[in-house]
Formats: sequence, C-alpha cells, structure tokens
Amino acid sequence: MNKEQVDLLGEYIKAGKSAVLIEKIPESIIEKGAIVINSDCSSSELMGYFDNLEYIVPEWYNKLIESSKIHTPVLIIKDINKVPEEEQRKFIELLKYKKVYVNKIPENCMIFVTYSDLKENPIEEEVYSFMAHI
Repeated sequence: MNKEQVDLLGEYIKAGKSAVLIEKIPESIIEKGAIVINSDCSSSELMGYFDNLEYIVPEWYNKLIESSKIHTPVLIIKDINKVPEEEQRKFIELLKYKKVYVNKIPENCMIFVTYSDLKENPIEEEVYSFMAHI
C-alpha cells in the first residue's frame, strides 16, 4: 500500500460508513481479535437460522458484540471473490444495511472485505457498490 492508499483507508475508517475492499489484511489485525468470516460460509453461518420459532444468531455475531465491549470491533469477510458472483450476493444485507437478519452490528464496527486477482475473479457489481475500494 502506498501512502495515498493508507491515507484514504484512514479516512474511510474514520467515516465508518462503508465496508473497505482491500487486497490483504495484516495478520496483526486478525491477531488483535478481528472476527473473520470466510466467503464460502453457508447462509446459516452468515445470517443465522431458525430453530423451530426461535431465531439463532450466527456465532460470529455474538463474538462481534462481545468484542465491541472491549474495543472497536473489526469484521473481515475473507476472499469474497473466491466464490461465484451469485454466491457473493449473500453478503448484501450485511454490507448495505449493517445488520444480520434484524440484528444491527455495532455502529463503530469496521468491515474489511479481502480479495485476490480481480481480473481473474470479479466481484458481483451490486456487492462491489457497497464497498470503498482501496
């Protein structure tokens, strides 16, 4: 990352309005308690599920809420373009509305989405529109 990209990333983080699409996340961020969701997760792992009439939030959501009590929560969606474009659409609700089913993610949550080789594996257009690409 060059200085201009680092400065731009800093501005997006401060604004906290959109997810940041970035090629790589330093391991130190993950080691400090970031919550990581793999792009190939199932819909129930991503958005939760119903057990009879009770809605069960996904495991990562509870971890994110707990981390928000200690520090600024960080959510990483890893390798979004390693799944087919149609499957990428399952992230729209999270990226657009910042919620999981009816549960809002913390206001101060930073969302990073990683990718690799966009020419070979593009990101679905609508999904891409909810992110700031650094």
